[in-house]
Amino acid sequence: MAAHYYPITREEIHEFLTGLGFVPLNLKGVVELVYAKIVCVGGHRLSLRCYTAVNPNGESREKGTDAIRFQLFMRVEDGIVPVGKPVKCLRVKSWRANLRKAIERVVEPSNFRLCPACGSPQVLRRNKSTGDEFWGCRMYRITGCKGKPGDVSQSDQERTPAVIV
Repeated sequence: MAAHYYPITREEIHEFLTGLGFVPLNLKGVVELVYAKIVCVGGHRLSLRCYTAVNPNGESREKGTDAIRFQLFMRVEDGIVPVGKPVKCLRVKSWRANLRKAIERVVEPSNFRLCPACGSPQVLRRNKSTGDEFWGCRMYRITGCKGKPGDVSQSDQERTPAVIV
């Protein structure tokens, strides 16, 4: 049986996320409540953000636009940039358990990689001519680093698990 949409209230999401150590962010131009916390992954302090799909007035967005999203971000010279893949979580009755699992997925090693050349986080990119996805160094546009996962052995890719601060 398919899960049914559950309209999470502002109070419910606030209580749940602050209980996990997230704090509300006030982001200019964002039309939903956003929460963040610092996590350490591979020796890097990153911001783990939760885009709640709950409007500032407390109303849940309509079904179909209801996914809660988690994304890691890092600070670089040109501002705050995303790293890793975003993770979506649908708003259904089991949303609390689903959010906990989504938080674990966003910081797991298969979602986040470090550049073998410079140690910076990598991002999932898409080859413009073939459409294939690949992991590339986040610092490529700043330093020209071209480190790719194939540059190191599989054992070198294993990292310390994420530490949520």
